[in-house]
Amino acid sequence: MASLYESLRPKSEYIDRRSRLPPEDYQRKLDTSTTVYVGNLSVYTKEECIYEMFSKCGDIKKLIMGMNKRTYTPCGFCFVEYFSREDAAYAVDSLSQAKLDDRVIRVDWDIGFVEGRQYGSCLLY
Repeated sequence: MASLYESLRPKSEYIDRRSRLPPEDYQRKLDTSTTVYVGNLSVYTKEECIYEMFSKCGDIKKLIMGMNKRTYTPCGFCFVEYFSREDAAYAVDSLSQAKLDDRVIRVDWDIGFVEGRQYGSCLLY
């Protein structure tokens, strides 16, 4: 049956395929999350620069840099966890497509950080 109304749920283009959560549980976590995924970062972007930019949207609880598991070098993404959902929503709305270190970054909802997710599939050696 067709719907006349568009869902008010936050639309997230980023999906953590390794979460292995059923779609309903994944969506439920997104709907209550205070964590955002930040992608397309330069590998040279410092944690301090990200903190400075994202703290303008609200108080940051935790910032986790994406790392290459073998070399422990930055991998071009991070997770920013806020104390409130409203601050996270402000970051998604206002910082997605912003420029940081001459790169257009992507900011999207995330289901929440779990240890081990900071290790990306970097192709750097």
